[in-house]
Amino acid sequence: MVKNKRHGKMLIILIIATVVLDQITKIWLYKKQIATISDSGNNNGYYIIISIIIVLMIIRYISSDNTFIKLKTKIILSFGIAGAIGNVIDRIWNKNIIVFIKIGDYINLNLAYIYILIAWVGMAVILAKDTVNFMKERKNSKRNNSFGNRKRI
Repeated sequence: MVKNKRHGKMLIILIIATVVLDQITKIWLYKKQIATISDSGNNNGYYIIISIIIVLMIIRYISSDNTFIKLKTKIILSFGIAGAIGNVIDRIWNKNIIVFIKIGDYINLNLAYIYILIAWVGMAVILAKDTVNFMKERKNSKRNNSFGNRKRI
C-alpha cells in the first residue's frame, strides 16, 4: 500500500469527494433540466469493463511502494479515477452519461469528463517537466564527465 498512510487516506477522500460532487452536480442539473443524457449506444458494458480495468490499474500504480511516484502524480491520477468512477456510475444507473456542456455533435462534458481531462493534461505536464529535467541532468553529467576525462598538461 501507500507508504505514507496519511497520503493514502487523503487520496481516498479526494476520490470520494470528487465522485460525490460529480454525481450531485449531474442530479441537480438534470432535475433543473439543464443537463441531458448522452446516447452512448449499446456499448455500455464494454465501456464499464474498460473503465474498471483502467481504474484498477491506476489504483495499483498509485498504491505501490514505488518511491519515484510523487504525491502530485498520485493526486492528478486520482482525478482520472474519480472521473472514470463517476461515468461508470452513470452507465450503470442511467444506461448513459449525464452531460451538461454540449459543444456540437461530438463534445459532451460533465465534471467526470473534466476530471479525466485534468488527469490527462496534468500527466502530460508532469511528464514534459520530468523529461526536460532528465535531459538537463543528462547534459550536465556528460559535460562533467568530459571535463574529468581530459588529459592534464
